[in-house]
Amino acid sequence: MKRMKVFAAVLLALCLAAAPVLAEGGFSDIAGVWYTEEFSMEVTETGRYILEYNDGDQTGTLKREMRTNEEGDEYAAYIMTPNDPEEAGENLELVPDIYHPGKLTYFRNENPHEQFYNVPIYVMDMSEDEEELECYEPYYTISTVEDEDEPAVTVMFTFLRPVRDVGVMVMFDQEFDEEGNMGYNADCVEWWETLDSQERIVVTHVFQGDLPDLGISFIGVEDETQYDFAVDMSGYDGELYLMRLPQSNG
Repeated sequence: MKRMKVFAAVLLALCLAAAPVLAEGGFSDIAGVWYTEEFSMEVTETGRYILEYNDGDQTGTLKREMRTNEEGDEYAAYIMTPNDPEEAGENLELVPDIYHPGKLTYFRNENPHEQFYNVPIYVMDMSEDEEELECYEPYYTISTVEDEDEPAVTVMFTFLRPVRDVGVMVMFDQEFDEEGNMGYNADCVEWWETLDSQERIVVTHVFQGDLPDLGISFIGVEDETQYDFAVDMSGYDGELYLMRLPQSNG
């Protein structure tokens, strides 16, 4: 197996994941490229957006509006104003998920229409309804479980864009240095040279302890960006999410 040494500055991210975080102003908290399985959207720091559909692009501007949810938590919503007057008849909004970083909901007339992710992959816990996995076939299957008596989680990764050099890894020897950075070792348990958009990997895994120990690494074909993630669990509702890690040192 391939052995890697990874250093991740994630202590702060672990603390912040349990509570909602908002940017102080502007559009920096949602600026960048967002993905679904079918299309993508780019948001600039000046509040402009380009929503790419199969039948054409929608462009426009955003207006930031602060709101409060039922739990009393404040969050930002972004009202979308299309440049084309013919597209302006609907109530369009973008709402970041304050409890699950990297997730953005596109609303049309107050109804959720699409879920966007700020990286070309998302992760789901399929343990409660494994029969639903049949809807996603075919997919690649991996098991890291050594003791069948331990409770395992069925994790499904879905790629939203073509990727290469894909590795699923199990991390161990996690520790923090004096500056609060987490270092760990990792074994790569499976590797693929290339995977296409909408291809999936299903991993059966037993999560050990309180620190992340399942990870995935790949390079986006479109932007040639190296992505390294650990799978973590939301302290709000237990939903799985991907925590971005710095690139491996080797």
